[in-house]
Amino acid sequence: MISESNIIDEVLPLLDIITILIIEDDPIIGIVLVTLLKLVTEDRIARISLILLVIVLGIINFEY
Repeated sequence: MISESNIIDEVLPLLDIITILIIEDDPIIGIVLVTLLKLVTEDRIARISLILLVIVLGIINFEY
């Protein structure tokens, strides 16, 4: 059985890549954002929450 820790470790890099791709205007901003999130947040669940917030806000901003 796969533990929750292993699943989170596999999902985080995918979310990082999606975050960089969502910020289409300037991918450098996405890379800096992901790097800052890695440095600032040690809790993986909090980091996932912040990345998902950025993705949702990026999609909302893209639609308008």
